[in-house]
Amino acid sequence: MNDERKKKINDTVTQLIGDQANTDIVDFSIDRVIQSVANYINIPVEDLPPEIDTTIVAMCVQLIQTHNWTSDNSDVVNSISEGDVSVNFGSPAEIYAKVQEINPITDDFFVDLNHFRRLQW
Repeated sequence: MNDERKKKINDTVTQLIGDQANTDIVDFSIDRVIQSVANYINIPVEDLPPEIDTTIVAMCVQLIQTHNWTSDNSDVVNSISEGDVSVNFGSPAEIYAKVQEINPITDDFFVDLNHFRRLQW
């Protein structure tokens, strides 16, 4: 995938997320989703067809929004307790670690990705 395509994906994801977009998290999420898509459909990243870009954008937006990674870096809440009031804040490093654990290919995207998937023997 060339830099121009990746920048267009990045711009679209950032626009869809809005003002709270964190560029580092967006960049990292895009890289993660692109690699996951390439792995799933058995096509090298540099050969991914442009028709799959909208699916990649949707997957990135879902990944970022469903895990609430749009917050300001300094105020990422990890947990809240009610008794004796306790609030724990996370760091961007913890977010990056969570991204690595998550498979961004959910049931919502299997149908789209299967159109591009190459089976290997």
